[in-house]
Amino acid sequence: METACRTGGVFGKVSVTGDAEFNGSIDCLSLKSTGNIKVDGSLRSGILKATGDLKIEGGLTVTKMSLTGEIQVKESISGEDMKIFGTCTVKNGIQTDQFKLKGAVQSEGMLNAEVVEMVLIGKSNAAEIVGTRIDIHPFGVQKWVPWLRMGGTPELEVQVIEGDVISLENTMADTVRGGKVSIGPGCRIRLVEYSKSFHQDRRAEVVENVRLMED
Repeated sequence: METACRTGGVFGKVSVTGDAEFNGSIDCLSLKSTGNIKVDGSLRSGILKATGDLKIEGGLTVTKMSLTGEIQVKESISGEDMKIFGTCTVKNGIQTDQFKLKGAVQSEGMLNAEVVEMVLIGKSNAAEIVGTRIDIHPFGVQKWVPWLRMGGTPELEVQVIEGDVISLENTMADTVRGGKVSIGPGCRIRLVEYSKSFHQDRRAEVVENVRLMED
């Protein structure tokens, strides 16, 4: 498909080069694009591989996603394996098995994944992050990615983080709750609750830490 305005529907394999707008929802086996896409509805795809900007007025359901650029979703995101190099903005939260981000995320809802790996470039925020293994730290050399439209300190603001194994840097949170918890440099946490182990870097601020008794 070349740059054009298209009607949504059910497709097999969709390939887009350039700018495209779909009037209506899309249901396809795979979508591969280079350019900017707007979907005036929801997008469901087995495989999504995109370079550029992707704007979805509804929700996104995808089995495997690899995106370099910017994605905006008005509703929620659900899937299995998601990799994003850029920015992700979502209204109603994210539910997936693996969520790997190098960039920034803005989510008004919960981010829930078995594995959460976030390499922060610019400022991120989320209501809540829940997972089995959660690893959040800043990107080392930001000059490598000047095209990313992100500003400010690479940090995450979140109300609650809960997981089995948690490692955090540059994170501001009200409550962190987990089994093994490591609070690294640049963190400001009001309360840490842990059941197995707790480590705090001297450059981190934790107001209170409490060990929970395991059943």
